[in-house]
Amino acid sequence: MEWLKWLRQASLRKSLFIIIATSTTVGLILYFLMMSVCMCHAPMSLRVFVKMVLPFLIAICVPVVAAASFYNNNLKIPLIQLSTGAKRIKENDLNFAVKFKSNDELGQLCQSFEAMRVELLKNNREMWQQMEDRKRLNAAFAHDLRNPVTVLKGSAMMLQKGLDEGSLDTEHAAESISLIVQYSARIENYIQAMTSVQKLEQLVLTPRETDWFALAKDLESSLSILSATVGKEIQIIINGSNKQFSVDADVIHNVAENLVSNALRYAKDKIQVEISCDTEKIVLSVKDDGVGFSKKVLDKGAVPFLRDDHAENEQHFGMGLYICHLLCEKHGGELMLENDETGAKVTAVFLF
Repeated sequence: MEWLKWLRQASLRKSLFIIIATSTTVGLILYFLMMSVCMCHAPMSLRVFVKMVLPFLIAICVPVVAAASFYNNNLKIPLIQLSTGAKRIKENDLNFAVKFKSNDELGQLCQSFEAMRVELLKNNREMWQQMEDRKRLNAAFAHDLRNPVTVLKGSAMMLQKGLDEGSLDTEHAAESISLIVQYSARIENYIQAMTSVQKLEQLVLTPRETDWFALAKDLESSLSILSATVGKEIQIIINGSNKQFSVDADVIHNVAENLVSNALRYAKDKIQVEISCDTEKIVLSVKDDGVGFSKKVLDKGAVPFLRDDHAENEQHFGMGLYICHLLCEKHGGELMLENDETGAKVTAVFLF
C-alpha cells in the first residue's frame, strides 16, 4: 500500500508517533461509536461493559496493535537482514547483499552495513590476490634458484673430479672458478631483486652492454653442465656474427636454463638448443625428443601453476614456462610453444 511505503520513508520516531496516533484515533472512534449505539438500544449489562470495561481493553489493545504494526512495518525486515548478514560475515561468506531501502535510522544502518560488506569483500579479494602474488613469487624464487645451484654444483663436481684424477689444469680450473663466481653473483642479484618486489610482474630488467660471443659461450657452458647432471645428450647450435648490444644477460640465462631444464625432464635421450642473433633480437629455440606438449598446455599457453598431463614429478610447481613467458615479454619479445615431428619445441625471442 502507498501509505506503508510513505511510512517507511519517515524516521523511526515519526513512524512510531504516526502509528500510535492512528491506533489511538481508531480506538477512540470505535469507543464512541459503541457508546452511541449501546446508549440507545443495548441492555444495561452491555452498557456497563462498554462504559466501564471497553476503555481498559482499548487502552491495552491500542499499544499492542501499534507496537505490532511498528515492528512489522519498520523493524522486522531490516533486523532479519542485519542478523542474517552478520551471521554470514561470521562464517566468512560475503556473497550476499542487504537490500532494505528506507530513509529512517534502520535504513541508514542497513546502507552502512552493506557498504561495510562491500568493503570487506573488496579487501578480501585484494588480500587473496596478494596471497596469490606471493605464492607465485615464492614458487618462482624456488624454481629459478634450482638451475644456478645445479650449475654451481656441476662446476664444483668437475673441479673435484679433476683434482681426484690429477687431470685438472690451470685453464679448466680458471674456467670452472669463473663460472662459480658468475653464478654466485647471479644468485645474489636474484635474491636482492626478488626481495624488493611484492609480485613477479614487478621484476625490473637491468640491461647492460653485452658481447654476443661472450654471452653465447657462457650459455653453452651452463647448459652443458645442466645436461651433464641428468646424463642426457645436448646439441647446442650458435648462429650470428659477433656484435655488441644492450640486454639483461641474467634474464636470457634464466629463460635458457628454464627451457633446457624442462626439455631435459621430458626428453627421452637428447635435446637440441639453437641460439641465434641478428640486428634486433636474440632467438632461443629448444627442442626435445619426448612426447611433446599436451593439448591442455598448447591451448592455455604459459600460465602459472599449469602442470603438463605428462608430468610425473610432483615437486615441480608449473611455473617454468610462465616465468619464461613473463621475462620474454619484459624484454619486448615473446614465448611460443608448439610440437614438431620429434617432440616439444619452445622458442623464446628477446628484443634489444
